[in-house]
Amino acid sequence: MNQVETLQVLRKFCHALIEEIQVQRPEYLTSAFTVAEIYQDLLPYGSNRERIGVELNGDYEEALLRLLAGEGGFLTLESEAALRDLQAELETPNPNMGLYRDYAAADVRLNKPFLDMTSPVVSEEPEAVYQTEAPEYKLFPEGVMHGTPKFPVLKEQLLSKSEDSDYESNEPPSSGDTLIEGRAETDHITCQSCKTDLPVRHDLNFCPFCGTDLKVVRCDECSKELQVEWRFCVSCGTEVGD
Repeated sequence: MNQVETLQVLRKFCHALIEEIQVQRPEYLTSAFTVAEIYQDLLPYGSNRERIGVELNGDYEEALLRLLAGEGGFLTLESEAALRDLQAELETPNPNMGLYRDYAAADVRLNKPFLDMTSPVVSEEPEAVYQTEAPEYKLFPEGVMHGTPKFPVLKEQLLSKSEDSDYESNEPPSSGDTLIEGRAETDHITCQSCKTDLPVRHDLNFCPFCGTDLKVVRCDECSKELQVEWRFCVSCGTEVGD
């Protein structure tokens, strides 16, 4: 899988995991659970490979390993030693994708910013509680732990240091521009996935913070992909805004 496909699988994996937690163990929406519970109980490979978008067990293991290693910022592995080992393994030429099984008893939790974006049923928690329980590392692209991110998370999509994130263009977009179709260019375009304000650029194809394809318009209610000419979502029936 290329980098874009990998990120799509990671997002599907985490979406499916949240859905299963809501049904099976809703308390895990705001508390830690073990690595083993993911692949044994909540989202085993055999019955969920189509939902995740993988064909082989090796693809499933790679996706879970990358999620536990912090890629994409979807999950938070609470053991720093385990986190370092998984990250180091992914940097080897031939990584052992099943290494996460060595840390089956390690605690992991859903990352709150991603959970708020995907799961409207979760009630808000005081921000101070989340900050107290969260490990020191932050979401990409700020970096994992105290350093820079170890993974090449769609590097071509990150803003270069020489570009001002507050840049605004006075020229109207041309027909070849790739701003989100059907949406006016404003000072505060927001990524539908990570809810982060995006820089105003004519060549903005992907979110520089989470890597989401911005050319794809999704339903605000159920996050299913929409066609430009649709007035209603085919999955949940929500009316699509102009």
